[in-house]
Amino acid sequence: MKRFISSSIFLVCIFLAFQIGSFRVDAVGNVDWFLLKENESGKEWLDLGSIKVLKNNQLTVLTRYYENPSKEKDKGESFLYVMKINCLNNEFKDISINGIPQFNSKWKPSNDDELIDNVITRSCAEVIPR
Repeated sequence: MKRFISSSIFLVCIFLAFQIGSFRVDAVGNVDWFLLKENESGKEWLDLGSIKVLKNNQLTVLTRYYENPSKEKDKGESFLYVMKINCLNNEFKDISINGIPQFNSKWKPSNDDELIDNVITRSCAEVIPR
Protein backbone atom coordinates (compact mmCIF):
# COMPACT_ATOMS: atom_id res chain seq x y z
CA MET A 1 0.00 0.00 0.00
CA LYS A 2 2.83 2.40 0.85
CA ARG A 3 4.49 1.60 -2.45
CA PHE A 4 1.24 2.39 -4.33
CA ILE A 5 0.84 5.73 -2.54
CA SER A 6 4.48 6.65 -3.18
CA SER A 7 4.16 5.75 -6.85
CA SER A 8 0.94 7.73 -7.17
CA ILE A 9 2.47 10.82 -5.55
CA PHE A 10 5.51 10.52 -7.81
CA LEU A 11 3.33 10.33 -10.95
CA VAL A 12 1.23 13.31 -9.87
CA CYS A 13 4.41 15.36 -9.26
CA ILE A 14 5.77 14.48 -12.70
CA PHE A 15 2.44 15.39 -14.31
CA LEU A 16 2.30 18.76 -12.51
CA ALA A 17 5.92 19.53 -13.39
CA PHE A 18 5.18 18.84 -17.05
CA GLN A 19 2.03 21.00 -17.01
CA ILE A 20 3.69 23.91 -15.23
CA GLY A 21 6.81 23.68 -17.39
CA SER A 22 4.85 23.81 -20.62
CA PHE A 23 3.28 27.17 -19.70
CA ARG A 24 6.36 28.83 -18.27
CA VAL A 25 6.68 32.61 -18.31
CA ASP A 26 10.31 33.68 -18.01
CA ALA A 27 9.74 36.87 -16.06
CA VAL A 28 7.17 39.56 -15.58
CA GLY A 29 9.07 41.90 -17.91
CA ASN A 30 9.22 39.38 -20.78
CA VAL A 31 5.57 39.47 -21.76
CA ASP A 32 4.33 41.29 -24.85
CA TRP A 33 0.90 42.52 -23.70
CA PHE A 34 -1.40 43.77 -26.43
CA LEU A 35 -4.67 45.43 -25.40
CA LEU A 36 -7.32 43.70 -27.48
CA LYS A 37 -10.51 45.32 -26.33
CA GLU A 38 -12.03 47.44 -23.62
CA ASN A 39 -15.75 47.51 -22.88
CA GLU A 40 -18.13 48.19 -20.01
CA SER A 41 -17.19 44.94 -18.24
CA GLY A 42 -13.42 45.35 -18.43
CA LYS A 43 -10.25 45.08 -20.51
CA GLU A 44 -8.64 42.07 -22.19
CA TRP A 45 -4.94 41.77 -23.04
CA LEU A 46 -3.16 39.09 -25.04
CA ASP A 47 0.50 38.16 -24.55
CA LEU A 48 1.59 37.88 -28.17
CA GLY A 49 4.84 36.20 -27.13
CA SER A 50 3.06 33.39 -25.32
CA ILE A 51 1.19 31.93 -28.29
CA LYS A 52 2.18 28.29 -28.66
CA VAL A 53 0.93 26.34 -31.67
CA LEU A 54 -0.34 22.83 -31.02
CA LYS A 55 -1.65 20.25 -33.47
CA ASN A 56 -5.16 20.13 -34.94
CA ASN A 57 -5.48 23.93 -35.38
CA GLN A 58 -5.14 24.47 -31.65
CA LEU A 59 -2.96 26.81 -29.63
CA THR A 60 -2.37 28.04 -26.10
CA VAL A 61 -2.05 31.66 -25.08
CA LEU A 62 -1.67 33.77 -21.93
CA THR A 63 -4.31 36.46 -21.41
CA ARG A 64 -4.99 39.06 -18.77
CA TYR A 65 -8.46 40.30 -17.91
CA TYR A 66 -9.23 43.34 -15.78
CA GLU A 67 -12.77 43.33 -14.45
CA ASN A 68 -14.07 46.86 -13.90
CA PRO A 69 -15.38 47.81 -10.45
CA SER A 70 -19.11 47.21 -10.02
CA LYS A 71 -21.86 48.13 -7.61
CA GLU A 72 -20.94 45.08 -5.53
CA LYS A 73 -17.16 45.66 -5.67
CA ASP A 74 -15.33 48.92 -5.02
CA LYS A 75 -12.15 47.76 -6.74
CA GLY A 76 -11.55 46.09 -10.07
CA GLU A 77 -9.85 42.69 -10.22
CA SER A 78 -7.22 41.25 -12.56
CA PHE A 79 -7.06 37.63 -13.69
CA LEU A 80 -4.45 35.70 -15.67
CA TYR A 81 -5.65 32.89 -17.91
CA VAL A 82 -3.83 30.29 -19.97
CA MET A 83 -6.35 29.45 -22.65
CA LYS A 84 -6.38 26.58 -25.08
CA ILE A 85 -8.06 27.63 -28.32
CA ASN A 86 -9.44 25.54 -31.15
CA CYS A 87 -9.15 27.90 -34.14
CA LEU A 88 -11.14 25.64 -36.43
CA ASN A 89 -14.22 25.54 -34.17
CA ASN A 90 -13.76 28.94 -32.46
CA GLU A 91 -13.89 27.27 -29.04
CA PHE A 92 -11.76 27.72 -25.94
CA LYS A 93 -11.11 26.34 -22.51
CA ASP A 94 -9.26 27.88 -19.59
CA ILE A 95 -6.49 25.48 -18.61
CA SER A 96 -5.08 27.74 -15.90
CA ILE A 97 -6.61 30.63 -13.94
CA ASN A 98 -4.25 32.77 -11.87
CA GLY A 99 -1.69 29.95 -11.99
CA ILE A 100 -4.10 27.26 -10.80
CA PRO A 101 -4.49 24.41 -13.32
CA GLN A 102 -8.04 23.68 -14.46
CA PHE A 103 -7.75 19.95 -15.10
CA ASN A 104 -11.42 19.31 -15.91
CA SER A 105 -12.09 22.28 -18.17
CA LYS A 106 -14.34 21.65 -21.15
CA TRP A 107 -14.42 23.18 -24.63
CA LYS A 108 -16.98 25.95 -24.92
CA PRO A 109 -18.01 28.69 -27.35
CA SER A 110 -17.55 32.36 -26.46
CA ASN A 111 -21.31 32.89 -26.25
CA ASP A 112 -20.81 36.21 -28.06
CA ASP A 113 -18.52 37.58 -25.33
CA GLU A 114 -16.69 40.20 -27.37
CA LEU A 115 -13.55 40.04 -25.22
CA ILE A 116 -13.18 36.27 -25.67
CA ASP A 117 -14.08 36.57 -29.37
CA ASN A 118 -11.22 39.04 -29.77
CA VAL A 119 -8.78 36.71 -28.00
CA ILE A 120 -9.74 33.81 -30.29
CA THR A 121 -9.68 35.87 -33.48
CA ARG A 122 -6.38 37.64 -32.82
CA SER A 123 -4.56 34.57 -31.45
CA CYS A 124 -5.56 32.41 -34.39
CA ALA A 125 -4.71 35.17 -36.90
CA GLU A 126 -1.20 35.43 -35.43
CA VAL A 127 -0.25 31.84 -36.20
CA ILE A 128 -2.71 30.10 -38.52
CA PRO A 129 -3.04 31.32 -42.12
CA ARG A 130 -6.66 31.80 -43.17
